[in-house]
Amino acid sequence: MRWSSWLFCAVVALAPLPLGSVGGVASAIWSVLLGIALLGVLPMRLRGSQLAILAVTALLTALAMLVLHEQSAQRSWLGVAPNALWAEAGKLLPADLPPAVSIATNLPFYSARVGIVCLLSFAIGVMLGANRALARGLLRVVAVSGLAYAILGIVTFAIDPARIYLLHEKQAQLEWLTSPFVNRNTAAIYYGCCALIWLLFGCELIERHWPSRRASLPRLLARLDRPARRRLASHALGWLACLVAMFLTGSRGGVGISLLAAVAAAAIFFRNRLPRRYGLIMALGIGSLIALALLQLLGGSVGARFSMIGLSDEGRFSTYRATLRMIWDHPWLGDGFGSFEWVYPAYRTDDISLRGTWNRAHNSWLELASDGGMLMAGAVMIALLAAFGVLAHGVRTRRRDVIVPLAALCTSAAGALHSMIDFSLQITGYAVVIAALLGAGLSQSFRSGGAAGRGRGDDDADVASGPSVNVDFAGEPGRAAGQGF
Repeated sequence: MRWSSWLFCAVVALAPLPLGSVGGVASAIWSVLLGIALLGVLPMRLRGSQLAILAVTALLTALAMLVLHEQSAQRSWLGVAPNALWAEAGKLLPADLPPAVSIATNLPFYSARVGIVCLLSFAIGVMLGANRALARGLLRVVAVSGLAYAILGIVTFAIDPARIYLLHEKQAQLEWLTSPFVNRNTAAIYYGCCALIWLLFGCELIERHWPSRRASLPRLLARLDRPARRRLASHALGWLACLVAMFLTGSRGGVGISLLAAVAAAAIFFRNRLPRRYGLIMALGIGSLIALALLQLLGGSVGARFSMIGLSDEGRFSTYRATLRMIWDHPWLGDGFGSFEWVYPAYRTDDISLRGTWNRAHNSWLELASDGGMLMAGAVMIALLAAFGVLAHGVRTRRRDVIVPLAALCTSAAGALHSMIDFSLQITGYAVVIAALLGAGLSQSFRSGGAAGRGRGDDDADVASGPSVNVDFAGEPGRAAGQGF
């Protein structure tokens, strides 16, 4: 199992590197490597909660395969009528064109690569996530790899902003940091999620040294020994580097949603230290003020874009309305996975600027409904909301390692929210990371199922039914308090 976990973490760390792995070759490589890693974890004994999660995942996969078949097959199992465009094209062209639901032959099959990679990443995350050491290790891998990309991106951006890591010449967004992705919005939400994980590591260290009686800053600093202060400084530097890289992207949506997610994560983490009445509201308010201060201090370019452009780009809402008309015309099975850029020109209105190419809807959920139908999109949304509920339960009931489900909840929620105004979850390099965190967080949100073997590193953390605390203050035998990551 060890080599499988190493291979899995390597894929999660390296997936963003080749320009977000948007090409078919990169997705194929990650699929093969994740498939090999999955073979290594199949002999593991799974708990009932893991089996339930994988069963729901299997049902969603079966639904996606059914939709994929109906979109591509010449003979529909469900008796769905083919797209009328095939009959019109057959009248104009001499060739024999077999009709299908999809307007592009075989395109749904080739566009499934992102879903396959995310499915493998999620399944392995669920299976390995029950091991609390591996779950924390996954967070560490995401945070460290994001820090490495941020430092390298900042340095190379200062040298040559027109290239990605001095190797790949940009075609657009020359004045903004996009490394390692092509699109700055995906880079912003990725760095924001990495900064959130660094923030939670720092919060955990502070919580572990929290004064037992009256809390104050001098008492807290007095409880932090030199190794703990060095670790806290390293967490702060990692958080700051990812934060600077995020601001350099100039993405309004990515920066705003990342800051909101960070404020929510910190407030939820320290919820038991806050006054019962209005404590959480006060924490959210103070956190929002800090986020605004950071935006003014480090994100001047982002604030300038808010002032000049506002909250929405030109033509974005018109594209949403056009996508809704696409869904209305083919509500159940859509026009075929990956067919948006082929269908959209027929629905494009005159109020959208001719500048630029709208090859995506800039709303992944609307695009999923237009490409795969409302049944597929509805099933995915319901499953994701249920996953958020499970993660919230894990955050509420865990006694230690609460950062695993909390990081999964906040990063996946940030990604889902950002995908309502962009297409970050359609980028393989980012979606693989979120799928892995979501799988590990779900697996860490349930009881271990028994007391046997409790206390070992690969067992799940204890769960309390009463008031929860964030960490195990007693620590482990022979281990100093705070001697964690």
